[in-house]
Amino acid sequence: MRGCEIMKKFLTLLLVLLICLSAAGMVFPGPGDRISVMVIGEAVLFDQPPIVVDGRTLVPLRAVLEKVGATVGWDDQTKTITVTKSDTELTLIIDSQTMQVSGEPDVLLDVPPQVYNGRTLLPIRAVAEKLGYDVEWNVETRTVVIEETGTVMVPGHANTQITGVRNWAGVSSVQQFRYMDEGLAYAIVRDNRLLITTPGETFSIEMKYPKLGDVVSDEDGNFYVVWGRDNNTSNNTTETVFISKYSQEGEHVATTGFRGESRMGANGNTKEPFASGGCVSAFGNGYLMVNYARGMYNGHQSNNVVGVRISDMSPFVWNNVWDVPYVSHSFNQSVIWSGAAREFIYADHGDAYPRGVVINRHGNNRSMLLFHFYLEANANFNMGIVNRTFAQLAGLAETSTGVALVGASAKSIGNAAKTENQNLFVQIFDPRASRVSSSMFTGGEARRGATSTDINDNRNSPLTNVTDYGVIWLTDYTDTDVIAPQVVTADDRLVILWSTANDTCYMVLSASGEVLTPATSLDGLPLNSYEPPIYHDGAIYWAVVRNGRLNIRCIEINVNRLTD
Repeated sequence: MRGCEIMKKFLTLLLVLLICLSAAGMVFPGPGDRISVMVIGEAVLFDQPPIVVDGRTLVPLRAVLEKVGATVGWDDQTKTITVTKSDTELTLIIDSQTMQVSGEPDVLLDVPPQVYNGRTLLPIRAVAEKLGYDVEWNVETRTVVIEETGTVMVPGHANTQITGVRNWAGVSSVQQFRYMDEGLAYAIVRDNRLLITTPGETFSIEMKYPKLGDVVSDEDGNFYVVWGRDNNTSNNTTETVFISKYSQEGEHVATTGFRGESRMGANGNTKEPFASGGCVSAFGNGYLMVNYARGMYNGHQSNNVVGVRISDMSPFVWNNVWDVPYVSHSFNQSVIWSGAAREFIYADHGDAYPRGVVINRHGNNRSMLLFHFYLEANANFNMGIVNRTFAQLAGLAETSTGVALVGASAKSIGNAAKTENQNLFVQIFDPRASRVSSSMFTGGEARRGATSTDINDNRNSPLTNVTDYGVIWLTDYTDTDVIAPQVVTADDRLVILWSTANDTCYMVLSASGEVLTPATSLDGLPLNSYEPPIYHDGAIYWAVVRNGRLNIRCIEINVNRLTD
């Protein structure tokens, strides 16, 4: 309660930031001029407009610090102000030019905090920079601009975090991937060029085709880009999906094109790549395999899998089209190389045939339905009914125990699923299993219910009893949904990220699914909903776009604390 009492006392004051405009690139606004303040692209509204006193610009403190997620404490007895954000705490004393910074040497201020006409003034430049922000003065618009340090402006790019549960996934506006042993790299499209940023450099390449599906890098630092182009003709032999290889320097090596053949025949080839779903890639055994969503010439939607041998970019050739993993109405996809099975494992979120999370082993045309989605009887091909699966696929990740299938779902397989919140779950299974049985799972419990298995049913046919094995429920929300969960392996642990209606969270599990770090708030830190995060050197990294600004985020899972 002491913190609440301090805040109550603090909120009774009209605290004000003093913007110290240095001679280097900054000018003093003249008296009477209206001054605005922008924090991370949003205008700050004040109960008292910014004013100029003796050539210095004063701005109300509380509104600015709330925008950057900082908290402020005030000790009236010692006249001490504390500003806290994440692991940084700043301590300032009225009329003292020394600012204490947690874990760093003291900072000598040009202007000390002071009380002016009953108002407390602080030097914003020193405070903002220590909190991880840059302060600039726009002379033309007379605007104080505060942005996070390292921000890349990407106007027009969609936010990477989705809001609310969606029936199908998509391709993120920022592709992210691990680059050799250096950490996170990312790629974005700007001005019809693909910009790839590694920890060491940024370079651009031409957009060979108009649609971007995925960008990844192999252990030697070569880049692979999955492209697509829609075919607006009826020529179903046209190549519409492409994999291009580039050297470390960004030089084009080769491009391989695909028609997207499957068991559906020529009219089941790919007409519209990345439609109503995503595009994911994985390396293994000298190959790069891509599992992507697509629209077909027959008017239906499914997944498709293509691949190349990375040494010479020759296409992977299936023994026959029945070996190509196929899930009708696949609205989210995952693929990993399994060290235990020594083959690729594919997961798809299907709402038709089969309906549920479907696992396919590479080259084995027998699919396994591990997690069922409820469907009421008499759906009669009503897509408003069929497309609602009451579940979401996060993806696959492998530990020493097995392969983890992570997702979110209503807990029931029955009519109750329509009103239940979607909660986080994991199933850990043996990737070498060839048929579904309880023995292939580690831990968990059985999830039983009844569902229709025919999206065309118009006879009110009886429901079919089904069972999902090895389900471990990780959350128990009753007032919000898990939204767009993600999973990544980290030192034989599983790290799961997700959002809710009001927050973002993460959790750490052991290799066998035991909760090591329970659901922990990220204080609203935005996520990259359709791109798996990257693990590197004890931390989880991801790239995020919000309001036309790109930033890198990080969770240090070794100490279970957030860094920004």
